[in-house]
Amino acid sequence: MFFSRLSSTRQSKAFSDLTVTKDVGDWDPGILRVLNYHFDVVAITFDPVFGLLASGTSSGVIRIFGAPGVDVSLDLPEPLPVSFLRFSTSTRQLVCIDARDQLHVWDLSQVGHPLHQQTTALDSGVSDISLSPFHTHALILFLTGEIRAYDLLSFQMSPYVIPNLWKLYIAGVNVTMKLPPDPVMEMPMEIVSHPRDPNWIFVVFRGGVVLCDLAKRSAVAVYKRREPAMEDSIQSASFVTSMTVHPSGHLFVVGYGDGSIGFWEIADETQPLFVNTLAELGENVSGCSAFEQLHGSVGENNQYPNVEPICKLAWCRSADSSDPLGGDTLLLVLGGCPVASDRGLVVFLMPAFNPTLSTSFPDKSSSLHHTARDAMVQTLLPKKAHFYSPSAPVRDFCVVSCQNRRHSGVWDPAAVICLCSTPSSTQGVETFRFPPQNFFGGSPGTLGNPSDSSKTDIIDHLGALLEEMKLDLNQELLTPPGTLRCGLSEIVKVYAMDTSTTENVLVLRGGAAWADPARLMQAELFKHQPKRLLVTIHGDASVRFHDISPQLLISTRDSPMTKGFPDTLADLNINVCEIFSDPQLSKGKLSVLPKIQSVQFAQEALECLIALETGEVILYCFQLNELQKHTPKKTDDEIVVLDQSLSAGCKFRPYLMLRRRPSKTTSCSLNDVGFVAVGYADGCISVVDLRGPCILHLPRPIHTHKGPPDSRHSCHCGPGGVVSLTWTVSGVASEQNLSLRLISVHESGTSYVYKLTRKSSSSSYSFMEAVTTETLPNLFNDSSFVIDSKTGALMRANKTMFAAILQQGGVVAANSCFWVTASAQGAECRVDITGVRVGRVDWDAKQNIIHASIIERNRSQSLVAWGCEGEILIYTLPYLELLHTTTSPIPASPSAISVDTTGDFVYCETTERPRTVSRVTLASLFSSGRVYDEPVTALLEHMATIPPIPPKPQSAPPGILSLLSAWLGPQTTASGDSLDNIFAGQDRPVSRLRFPDSRIQDVEAAGHLSVQTAATNTLRHARARAPDDVYDRLSSALTERGELLGDVERRVESTARRMQDMVAEAKRLAAKQEAKRWFGL
Repeated sequence: MFFSRLSSTRQSKAFSDLTVTKDVGDWDPGILRVLNYHFDVVAITFDPVFGLLASGTSSGVIRIFGAPGVDVSLDLPEPLPVSFLRFSTSTRQLVCIDARDQLHVWDLSQVGHPLHQQTTALDSGVSDISLSPFHTHALILFLTGEIRAYDLLSFQMSPYVIPNLWKLYIAGVNVTMKLPPDPVMEMPMEIVSHPRDPNWIFVVFRGGVVLCDLAKRSAVAVYKRREPAMEDSIQSASFVTSMTVHPSGHLFVVGYGDGSIGFWEIADETQPLFVNTLAELGENVSGCSAFEQLHGSVGENNQYPNVEPICKLAWCRSADSSDPLGGDTLLLVLGGCPVASDRGLVVFLMPAFNPTLSTSFPDKSSSLHHTARDAMVQTLLPKKAHFYSPSAPVRDFCVVSCQNRRHSGVWDPAAVICLCSTPSSTQGVETFRFPPQNFFGGSPGTLGNPSDSSKTDIIDHLGALLEEMKLDLNQELLTPPGTLRCGLSEIVKVYAMDTSTTENVLVLRGGAAWADPARLMQAELFKHQPKRLLVTIHGDASVRFHDISPQLLISTRDSPMTKGFPDTLADLNINVCEIFSDPQLSKGKLSVLPKIQSVQFAQEALECLIALETGEVILYCFQLNELQKHTPKKTDDEIVVLDQSLSAGCKFRPYLMLRRRPSKTTSCSLNDVGFVAVGYADGCISVVDLRGPCILHLPRPIHTHKGPPDSRHSCHCGPGGVVSLTWTVSGVASEQNLSLRLISVHESGTSYVYKLTRKSSSSSYSFMEAVTTETLPNLFNDSSFVIDSKTGALMRANKTMFAAILQQGGVVAANSCFWVTASAQGAECRVDITGVRVGRVDWDAKQNIIHASIIERNRSQSLVAWGCEGEILIYTLPYLELLHTTTSPIPASPSAISVDTTGDFVYCETTERPRTVSRVTLASLFSSGRVYDEPVTALLEHMATIPPIPPKPQSAPPGILSLLSAWLGPQTTASGDSLDNIFAGQDRPVSRLRFPDSRIQDVEAAGHLSVQTAATNTLRHARARAPDDVYDRLSSALTERGELLGDVERRVESTARRMQDMVAEAKRLAAKQEAKRWFGL
């Protein structure tokens, strides 16, 4: 409904209406974008050929990340936890197994959202799944110990089955030794592929490791750790937990439940080369017979109850190595640390595996010769070590390579992603540069000298060793892609700001994202709009900044997005917990994380003020480099000058902290000219001049009082606590000169306006007067505004206005202003802060107003109030007449909504029980024409070719090759096609996948796809097995049916869009006709 100003009843008709535009059609509240941040990540995987990273959550959501802008969300049919997540390179698919043992497959080849192709219920629990780029089957290891093949082309189980190999081994041993069965040792753990032979896989059981020949479906060798005194027994010293293979394929490492690590040579199944703990590896323990030498210090499984089991292992090839055997390698170990210490990730730099062996090797009936063993042991003693210590215990990790595509990306790693979990059950990722820079850039050396450690002090030594590694070796955090950047803790509050940094970012090359061509022209209209920032406050007491500017989305397919949306500015992050390591605070390590109450920003001064719920108030200053470091002098006991080196490497550095007071902090205000005001529940106010820094004393709050300042710095009158503090450069009704003023509002509505001036012949400042006025009781914390009466612009305490005061000697005529305030009961507007009231509105309690803000649109200002049920009330200024009532697309709460002056607002909510998702909604009061749509994505836009099978190393010692031939037989490698034929059998069903011909030119609708060699060969063999005419007819029929369905879908979508446009146009014309009838035109 429209309102005109009735001047006959208006006492202050001299003031012009600041709400110039009263066309209600401009007000179109709507959601721009929804950002989901998951804190229940339970699985991560990376594919070097696709260049894509995927994460799975406990709520059944899968996110795929790639190049900037590539962030695709997939939902399981049911919200079940993700158990296993793998990319299928040969078939261009994503494979997932959920907690109910259902296998899901998505097609990644099409442009746009991936197509869910199949869900298959498996008939048994799953222990692990393995996929190879050289064939089109998934090998599934069931809890029964069986291995079965799943055909990813026909979406069904193949007849191929490998029985429980450990049971077969035990049955063979029982021919000569009658031993009772041990179901625990028969439990399967994982499948590990051989890096140079797709026909070989390692099947890990709790009792040991079995090397399996896929073509023969039989065990080649069994590796089981035995006690030297029990050579004829099959009882293991400790159960197996994990394993990994050396890049050369000759060696592998096994982790055990007692925290020890066993190094094995693939040609010797009788005993490991040696078994060590992390502490012994750090000491470079070596010897002729390592296993026998360590027998007295490794012991039984319960001998070291304070050491956790080895959880996961990975063996990577170092970068830029031309050695066919891998050169220097990197061994990652998760676990094996003292139980009392934080679980981190240990990495060892291992020397190149290239022993010069001249000793002849025995035949198959003998074990590896001692001389050969000694030479191999010398190549397995670590040269350096590093301890990655994330902010929470690590439960899994994933190695990422952005260059080399061999062996699942571990041939040339660039980063390691740690999956961490907190005591509050939230789970997220932290990413580190890998390998550590000092491994190849520093001077060579070892961690320490070999020493004999007894079993009584090995635990203490291990803890000290890990601390040394953390302190001496530098670790560098990287920023993970997409919404993984928010780390481990949920978002508790958000802020919207209308305003280039450099950062360490994990760059993925997979896929591409660009704006929808149909909306691109509309998006380019906002190219010159101000930048937008989203500020999120997290439960781990951190503040993070994200660029949500619409300019990030402007892109085309030929020029795709170069930054993600939102683009997290990692080097602006603030971690409040860091300052409590300052000795001045005498707190040491925090037992409970502090909670952030509020955050304020000075956009010109680039300062950030953070108030904690415990009462402390911390100021951070922006610094571009170390040369700007400034250490202030301490002048007051209330102020703590903080050590800026505590946040080294961050742009925001801690500057000072106000100590907590007996009363609770209720309000804070920071301006751009170097002053901070903090209000408390007992009515006191502390004002800090940052130039000292020093505390400024407030005068007695009486009318037009002038004179020397009071000796105390608190407000004396004004019942109730301080609910609002506002800095402004304006005049008041009794003095029409510009001055820097502080407005404090108390719970009762009693308000005081303090005038701040510079002392004559001095650079110091003091308050000279305090004027009393009244406003509404219990104001909203951010609902006090001083605006110019002519332009409606906010009269902030910024550098321009403050400089004008100083240059004119403090005597500058002020324009008349309005002071607009709002509370849950209503809103009012006063002239010159302390003058007459020109507008007031009272709200019904049923409306439940929770927030109010001044919004500017096309040089027109309005007051907008939000109700908790989504109702939005729009009022004119300065007379507060109701202009329009509309509905917000989202409900709100007082602590969760943040509005800026342009009408954009953000809302945050976190799911309850469990707290797994923080959902940030970007919305606007003027959403019409705003383009924040999800970009078009092509996940395989930059897909690389599948590398060939790594060749068998030719430069290995002749003794090893001869031993491999004698022990394992001739080295023949089965091709991917032959393995597919073995897995699928003779009657393989016709593939249900359809791959585009690589000769077809790229079109927008079909996608920008490349054809993989393995999948093409598979289809060609399928054609050869079936009659050509039948296959062609089936293919043609399926193609025609798909094209018809696609055409129908496009027509339906086009018709729906036209109908929506017609309905919108009809509403617009109806509104225009109604307006004409109202004005009598």
